[in-house]
Amino acid sequence: MNNWFRIAFQTMKDYYRTTIILAIFYMGMAAMYCGMFPSFKEVLEDMMASGGAEPFSQFFGPAAADMATYVGFLNLELYQIFWIVILGILLGFIAASQISKDIEGKTIDLLMSNPVSRKQIVIEKFIGLIPLVLILNFSTMLSVMGTTIAIGEKLNFGNLFLTHLVSIPYLLAVISIGILLSVLIDEKMKASIFFIALFMGMYVLESISKIIPDFESLGYVSITHYFNPYDSLKFGEVNAVNIIILTVIFLEVLLFAMLYFEKRDIKIS
Repeated sequence: MNNWFRIAFQTMKDYYRTTIILAIFYMGMAAMYCGMFPSFKEVLEDMMASGGAEPFSQFFGPAAADMATYVGFLNLELYQIFWIVILGILLGFIAASQISKDIEGKTIDLLMSNPVSRKQIVIEKFIGLIPLVLILNFSTMLSVMGTTIAIGEKLNFGNLFLTHLVSIPYLLAVISIGILLSVLIDEKMKASIFFIALFMGMYVLESISKIIPDFESLGYVSITHYFNPYDSLKFGEVNAVNIIILTVIFLEVLLFAMLYFEKRDIKIS
């Protein structure tokens, strides 16, 4: 037991500055978008009255018609863009360098010289990133709460908490894919760039599935398909099937990463 969680704690230490910086950034972005709404409210209402939601309806469905409300504005401006896409890219970029940087830097032999298995290395690298996910997630939520109170808008904080709670399986699925790429690709920058390409590819497929009905099934291969913050933010509704799918994805991807890293040859020269 003494050898457990050392790698996880070291990973947490390595990324505590990154965690603080990203948390401050996302709290600032959340406060900015919340604070912007009163200034844009009338403009958005006029746009909705003139049918301005139509171009967005293909991408965002019924949520597009809710743009002029506080919940709808936050969903489209903060959660659909900076949460699902930008945060997904940032976390995946970080996760994809976890093991590849040790292989590229020729330090993996030192890591494996400790009395730990390769599977343990993978799982602890993953565990070490969980505090980053949780701190980012709930600090952003607190920023939304505080700014909402400050500007006098109405928002169901129970629904907000639920939205950030159901974000966790999605974000864990993102970092598990990054971890998998970090054991498949030896160079950290290549692994991180490959993650961005893969993630954006999935996002494009999800977008195509919304625009062209004949290609609706393409959306199922994208993890973004299984996370819709609007339903929980607006109605307090959770799709249990999607949560199960995301949970299965991150568990299976992580398991595959562990098994592959256990069997692969690593050349240290």
